[in-house]
Amino acid sequence: MLSLALAGCGSDSQDDTGSGGDVELSFHSWLPTQDHWKELVSAYEAQNPNIKINFTRDEDYAAYKTKLDNEILAEETPDIYGIQVGSSFDSYAGYAMPVKDYASDWIGDVNAESVKQTTTAKGEVAAVPILNAGMEFYLYNKTLFDKLGLSLPTTYDELVSVSKAAQSAGYSPFAMGAADTWHDSDFFVWLSNQYGDGGDVYKAAKGEIPWDSDNLVAAAKAWQRLFTDGVFQKAATTTTTYPSARDDFFLAGKSIAFPTGSWHVGAALSTSPEVPGTKVEKDQIGMAAFPTIGPRNAGATSGVDFALAVSSNLSGAKKDAAAKFVKFMAVGDGQQQWVNTLQGFPVANGMSIKLGDNESQLAKASVDLVTTSLAGSKHPRKLTGGKDSLETDLGVVLQNIAEGADPAKELASLNK
Repeated sequence: MLSLALAGCGSDSQDDTGSGGDVELSFHSWLPTQDHWKELVSAYEAQNPNIKINFTRDEDYAAYKTKLDNEILAEETPDIYGIQVGSSFDSYAGYAMPVKDYASDWIGDVNAESVKQTTTAKGEVAAVPILNAGMEFYLYNKTLFDKLGLSLPTTYDELVSVSKAAQSAGYSPFAMGAADTWHDSDFFVWLSNQYGDGGDVYKAAKGEIPWDSDNLVAAAKAWQRLFTDGVFQKAATTTTTYPSARDDFFLAGKSIAFPTGSWHVGAALSTSPEVPGTKVEKDQIGMAAFPTIGPRNAGATSGVDFALAVSSNLSGAKKDAAAKFVKFMAVGDGQQQWVNTLQGFPVANGMSIKLGDNESQLAKASVDLVTTSLAGSKHPRKLTGGKDSLETDLGVVLQNIAEGADPAKELASLNK
């Protein structure tokens, strides 16, 4: 692992402009998606014709972080870059300009709780929240459910029964992208809150209790059963969430359901750019909350899924242009445009999702379900404390457990 904490500088000259006095900004992130970024960037550039956004995107979040690490260490930090809250936030925030230096006049228009999540341990707001999201939900193919005579599961026994029925009919059950450590970690945080009084996973992350404490071991055993009981497909730990579980299983019509985050509810809408042209384009797609697995219904986890950081090396025209872009994305037309695509839920005060009148009852119900679940969430999605690599380390441990390793011993390895 490369230590970001050892590098403290970025590009040497960040006040340059393009030809004709136009300002050019480099923007690197895993969001917005391939289907939506052109529309967002074009809308911004139309409002600011003298500013050009050079956007580079990696769909896979882990690949994005690796590339960002290399850019920072090569002193080529992007002018604007995506950042996620969690154990590694402070490290990436170390290369960001304090938000007060460019957004003090409008940051109050962003939800205060969201801003709190993009504040470093030293109390510095280092990035501007853009989207909120939560776990754990799943997209389901209602057409397939109806064809197989299945109902949405509400208990663990029903979850197993539905999965076995799907497999007997020649379909994959819940297509889980367990090759992604971020998804494994997110799922486990959500699951672990269902044991004891909830919250032990956050204490373990901060070193307040051991990782192999009773409630966390119980949650890890439940995680393992999802694989051994056939709720998740075979070889799930070698399947990525994107594109494999989504494209090769769910959108290919081979799976009845696809575990994912709240941001994917957009696939239930008629405006979804993902579904057209796939095997399921004529099917009814909905989103549901993943059934409670443990003894306690702890609800969804939630938090800032995506924030924008501005390089600390910017000044002059480039700094002003970057500030305009972040404002557009956080509280301007870009925020409304973004949330209307259901990539995430709004952080701007007073802003809500606007759906077309032609949307189906299933689509509207799916959006209402996710909105209500996130509004009632009492547990954060991401872990703070511990090493920068905590999410990855936990994900690897969970992969080992999924493949049959002893849950207590694997969790105990995180105590080191």
